[in-house]
Amino acid sequence: MHSVSLQLQLFYNGMGTINPLRGHAVMYNVGVFYFVVKNLPDTWNTCFANVHLLALCYSHDLKVHRFSAILDKFSAEMTQLATAGFHGMFPVIGEATVYVNLCQVACDNLALNSLLGFVESFSGDFCCTMCYATRDSMQDGFVEECFQMRSRDENAKDVDGLKYGNESLCHTRGVKRYCELNNVVRYHVTESYSLDIMHI
Repeated sequence: MHSVSLQLQLFYNGMGTINPLRGHAVMYNVGVFYFVVKNLPDTWNTCFANVHLLALCYSHDLKVHRFSAILDKFSAEMTQLATAGFHGMFPVIGEATVYVNLCQVACDNLALNSLLGFVESFSGDFCCTMCYATRDSMQDGFVEECFQMRSRDENAKDVDGLKYGNESLCHTRGVKRYCELNNVVRYHVTESYSLDIMHI
């Protein structure tokens, strides 16, 4: 018997579901969570059969209740799959224990910042999910060495600053809230390096 490790890439995006003959388009937006298995070749992952639906939710509920209702359950299941896995008899590979890890989260910039708990305005300071860039420093810094990178420890300090700091703060250095994806084993939002180049 042997073990197999599967790597998942999680996607999140908003989707409009409306009758094109009627108005009020944003009233019916849906949040869509889906994933692909990164062990498969990219050409296979472009086939809809290999893009798996994880959850659908009403976008207004996400604004009111945030992502915790969905991400708490997802994080608990991913932790179980990463630590205990599941055992079975499979075609081709035979008897095996399969472990599953979250390796990437990909979205457009607005969705990524919202999902990971960062500010959703890109006209101010600290809007990057990877570093502490300010509006001024973005104008003349073009390589990673010009910026202070985000880290697990610094993110924890920023979250604590929100909890124990001034109640009028809407964010601390770009962090608006704790992200439940940090509860997933071997994943942290500050180590999410998948950015949408078409939006940046």
